[in-house]
Amino acid sequence: MRPDPIEPEISKPSIPDDTVPRARKDPARDAVPGQELVYETIQTLWSAWARRRYRDEFDQVATFCLFIGYPRSGHSLVGAMLNAHRNAVISHELDAPRLVLAGCTRDELYSRILSRAAWFNLKGNRSNYSYQFPNQWQGRFTTLRVIGDKRGGSAAQLLGQHPDLLDRLRTTVGVPLRLVHVVRNPFDNIAAIARWHKLPLDESVNFYFSHCETTGELDSSADRQEMITIRHEDLISWPEKTLALLCDFLGLKHDPGYLADCTSIVFQKPTQPRHRTAWTAAQVAEVERRAKDFPFLDGYSFDATREPSQNHAEGAQTPDARDGDRRPTSSEGPGILQRVSAYFRPRVRA
Repeated sequence: MRPDPIEPEISKPSIPDDTVPRARKDPARDAVPGQELVYETIQTLWSAWARRRYRDEFDQVATFCLFIGYPRSGHSLVGAMLNAHRNAVISHELDAPRLVLAGCTRDELYSRILSRAAWFNLKGNRSNYSYQFPNQWQGRFTTLRVIGDKRGGSAAQLLGQHPDLLDRLRTTVGVPLRLVHVVRNPFDNIAAIARWHKLPLDESVNFYFSHCETTGELDSSADRQEMITIRHEDLISWPEKTLALLCDFLGLKHDPGYLADCTSIVFQKPTQPRHRTAWTAAQVAEVERRAKDFPFLDGYSFDATREPSQNHAEGAQTPDARDGDRRPTSSEGPGILQRVSAYFRPRVRA
């Protein structure tokens, strides 16, 4: 329930929601001694090999894709879907803008993206959730047309600190830049940030809106051809239509098999961690007040039972038309031997 002005806060429900895992420790803090050094050494060697091996493929890239936004917004699922396309490689949490700021070349950047994506596939495409799709191209590609990185929260922070970052990125890659902005009900996003990052709720509110300041400036100033905003709730409610829209934006051809396989792991409903968090009436009012400054948050509210859609698509499938939390799939994705093979030979000749 929404907090009443008389009642200071909402109490957390007594029954836990098992659809969202508990907050995990930061992997860097949890690493055994030497683990980070071993990982970095492997990545450096693999990317050096890829830089020589795939230079011709790098020349075929037509678009660089960068995610901007907020932690816990649902953009990992979007990035994984794009990475499953046969003509795209999107790395998971590489932090590509930081490499650009460090002065890397195009081929160094692209090879690090390939290296990170190959490593993530070798591990089974899993972080907090499983992002393994059946029958698709994670960890492999045919002709490389779109390349990029998904670490939206860090990208937004760096853009706020370095206003020239996008110009430097354009100069580095030498191809059109496409920005993917994934948004979610701000109450859910803030609650998830507080839970996963173990922050006080007031601090999470300020953290979230500091990112909105950067993305809001881009949303108002970027060329329509250069930036797209995707609502997480649209992806859940109309997954195939939303993914097709995103592929069109990036210039990627899509077929029914690709769309069906990628959307087969999508939950039936978006998780709503706002209802498992104790909010004061003042905190709810503060989020509502600050959200009004950003048009991409129009229509969201604490009380919403179905979130407003940004992409109303005729004939789109509604969540109520789907059975269960996920669509049935023919397999859970490639086994370890296939993933090892892809790690050493990601390029598949058509």
